[in-house]
Amino acid sequence: MIRDLAYLLPLAAMACAPVPVTRERAEQLCRDEAGLADGVQGRVGIGIGTGGPRVGAGIIITDRVFGPQTEEEFLEECIERRMAGNPAPTRTGITIGGST
Repeated sequence: MIRDLAYLLPLAAMACAPVPVTRERAEQLCRDEAGLADGVQGRVGIGIGTGGPRVGAGIIITDRVFGPQTEEEFLEECIERRMAGNPAPTRTGITIGGST
């Protein structure tokens, strides 16, 4: 029994490790995050449904506001981080939104 666990332990450790990705895949993943490179992102939506017209808006503000980057700087840093398999830095922020 203990010998079986000894074989499974390295496999379990490998399963938890971050997985590096190709440059192309890293670019795809990072483009989604690039909108928050300066710490602020907003959205506005207008639509009509069965319940009538709807309007929505929201804003996201993160701690990147204190250390903004250009989109190019952010993308390069993000791509390198993802290719190395490193996790994203912890960010704190607030989302404010509403719809009618």
